[in-house]
Amino acid sequence: MTPRSNSVLTLGVALLAATAITSVASAQSVESFYKGKEIRLTSSSDVGGGYDATARLLARFMPNHLPGNPRMIVQNMPGAGGIKAANYLYNVAAKDGTAIGGVHRTVPQAPQLGLPGTQFEADKFFWLGSMANEVSVCVAWHEAPVKTMKDALEKELIVGGSGANDTEQFPAVLNNIIGTKFKIISGYPSGTAVNLAMERREVDARCGWSWSSLVQQQSDWLKDKKINILAQVTTTKHEDLPNVPLVSEFAKSEADKQILDFLFARQVMGRPFVIPPGVPMERVTALRAAFDAAMKDKALLAEGDKQKLEISPVSGVEVQQLVARLLKTPPDLVEAAEKATVWRGPVTKAVAKVETPKGTIAELKDDAREVVLKQADGKMFNAKVSGSRTTISVAGKDADRKALKAGMACEITAVASGEEASKIVCQ
Repeated sequence: MTPRSNSVLTLGVALLAATAITSVASAQSVESFYKGKEIRLTSSSDVGGGYDATARLLARFMPNHLPGNPRMIVQNMPGAGGIKAANYLYNVAAKDGTAIGGVHRTVPQAPQLGLPGTQFEADKFFWLGSMANEVSVCVAWHEAPVKTMKDALEKELIVGGSGANDTEQFPAVLNNIIGTKFKIISGYPSGTAVNLAMERREVDARCGWSWSSLVQQQSDWLKDKKINILAQVTTTKHEDLPNVPLVSEFAKSEADKQILDFLFARQVMGRPFVIPPGVPMERVTALRAAFDAAMKDKALLAEGDKQKLEISPVSGVEVQQLVARLLKTPPDLVEAAEKATVWRGPVTKAVAKVETPKGTIAELKDDAREVVLKQADGKMFNAKVSGSRTTISVAGKDADRKALKAGMACEITAVASGEEASKIVCQ
């Protein structure tokens, strides 16, 4: 071996050693950073819905796969169809890897479609991944005059909505593009409240409901044939629903089909999670690796199956690429899609009925973010508690949720059990 060969070999060994040392140091720095830390996962939905359920499932198992095994807690920040949480994650949340978020699938296209209130650029987020490649459906109560999607093109169907999300956007799109006759009742506090409104016969239908959430929350409706599934709002049929048509099958032109495909491509990232911009890349890489590992965790999959949550993950890199592709959509198609999401016909504001149960507080959950009230007849009434929207008084004085204690005699005002309380009055 020549001196030059020896020199090259020595240099190569040195470079390999340096690379190994750098890799070890990087791994150690991620582990040392996260050890003893707490990661806050901000969920853009209320407690109890599909987005929240997947966020809480991820928070239980993802830390097991992250160097340093940090604790992960969930905070709920509903509002504006997920835009409120996205704004917070982009502009306010920590940029060191101790903050991540679960957002609505509508969020990536919100700025592109000109939705009001957006203060973020979707492609500047680091996309952590999606826990589901989602399929949404439009359903009608079994007593409604509409039984099929063809009926919806000919007869009025009263649809409940819960804000600038799928429940109001999708009916608007279908009215504008394929000519359905959905009458939109806007402003229910959540998708769960829309479900209750169907049972109470305040509305006939819900459109833009994740199939996985329907199976999780209302499987008895399917078993008892309480609803008719009109169509699938996605680009590819779900294996459970081979005979239910895609909405694109009702498109009247190729241009209309392109608009539907653009708007419904986001279903691929049905349960998306983000990392704020500015987080060091080695921590982004570690978070993505932990997410991917959690999606293969047998314990997580078993718990997801138990909760009837569909786990069909999409990696962070794939979601990042999809967001980038959608943002390159020609402006004329985006403009047409933006117009399609706004229904310019009549929209009625929901007037939801409320319940006012009385009893004693049996339990406080999640640092008093949920109250379990035991009524005189022994029935339990659960109410979510918002720090900003729920008015609380104790012994005649204004208070916050930290003043609530087990055993207090209280009256709660809420749309229904499981919904957010507008008022809590305790003695």
